[in-house]
Amino acid sequence: MMKDDYLVTDKPAKAIFLFALPIMLGNFFQQMYTMADSIIVGRFVGGEALAAVGASYSLTSVFIAIAIGGGAGATILTSRAFGAGNYKAMKESISTALFSFLIISVVLAVAGYFLSPAIMTSLNTPDNIFIDSVTYLRIYFLGLPFLFMYNILSSVFNSLGKSRIPLYLLLFSSLLNIVLDLVAVVEIGLGVAGAAWATLFSQALSACFLFLFF
Repeated sequence: MMKDDYLVTDKPAKAIFLFALPIMLGNFFQQMYTMADSIIVGRFVGGEALAAVGASYSLTSVFIAIAIGGGAGATILTSRAFGAGNYKAMKESISTALFSFLIISVVLAVAGYFLSPAIMTSLNTPDNIFIDSVTYLRIYFLGLPFLFMYNILSSVFNSLGKSRIPLYLLLFSSLLNIVLDLVAVVEIGLGVAGAAWATLFSQALSACFLFLFF
């Protein structure tokens, strides 16, 4: 089993690789949500459903990038305080980051939910997939607070040298998303909306578990 103090006991190159690998894999698995949605709705619903999910992909990728970048930036003070042994400042930094990004994500979720039709119109979404695209995007926006909470907490764990814990939970939620996609899309027949709800539930569960671990 890997030691918890490997960042200060192992050789620098090895320590950096072991620390960075879970982060890189985590970024990949974050993209797996939309990839799984696209594959399953394309296979079991049809080409228009696949196009509807794909129409939202560029926008959802932007929010994933914002959440990852925001988490990384918000925990700079956390890692400095942890390294200095100033645990009071570390706790204040974490609580400030969580509260601030909770507010930001809720505002974005509400605005995005109501502006989804306008967003899809500005992206020149074809009429035949417009309704499904708006449906998928609206449900995705509802899950933004969980997406941001997961990434903030993930960055906190990374700043404390525990980069494997978020990866394990993200791997679990990615696999759960595939299972829920199959149930919601294939068994229940909810189509694009089912894929979106499966993603929301998986992200929410992952974020809540990570919060409990924290």
